[in-house]
Amino acid sequence: MKKNPCLLSVIVALTVTVSSCSKNEAELTIKDASTKATINSEVAVTGNVTYTLVRSANPTSTEQAAYALITAAMDTAVYYMNAYTTFTKSITVTYVPSVATADGNINGSIRFGSNTYYMNAATALHEVAHTVGVGTSSIWWNTLIVSGIYTGANATQILRTITGDSTVQIHGDSQHFWPYGFNYPSEFSSYRDYIYHCQILEGMNQDGL
Repeated sequence: MKKNPCLLSVIVALTVTVSSCSKNEAELTIKDASTKATINSEVAVTGNVTYTLVRSANPTSTEQAAYALITAAMDTAVYYMNAYTTFTKSITVTYVPSVATADGNINGSIRFGSNTYYMNAATALHEVAHTVGVGTSSIWWNTLIVSGIYTGANATQILRTITGDSTVQIHGDSQHFWPYGFNYPSEFSSYRDYIYHCQILEGMNQDGL
């Protein structure tokens, strides 16, 4: 059968479109995220969160691989924080293999351990949240979390708007909050979860975090 070049072009175009639509949301690059947000008119850069990754003078191949993953994770986290919050924070990031997962401190430090499962944007956003006061500030412990429930009106209303449930509450403990707290990387399902996480954080900021 003689092949129709026009038909082949259409098939190729459709194949490319289907392939791009099936891309895993967890693999979004900064360019992808920026494009999605701009198209949807959802983004207005307002935050000033920055980071510096401390590197070895002569990194091993393992360190270089870790630096690449951590950089991608932190670039995405900082993008979303600056697009959807008004926080200002200067963060120092280090690769410390002895750390079990990752941790963040209100002093502006984040450490990633050797487990690459945690070198992703969801974990990075979770740790950035610790640097701005989630689970690390006196107002979190003494005011915002009472008997396992977050008490701030602004963040609570944001969650209710997101879910469409006028009774839903943010739950928390001495270190974490949920939903959308990214306490485990598996909680991530879509780039919108990054947005919701940051919008809730901005509500917490308004609540005095």
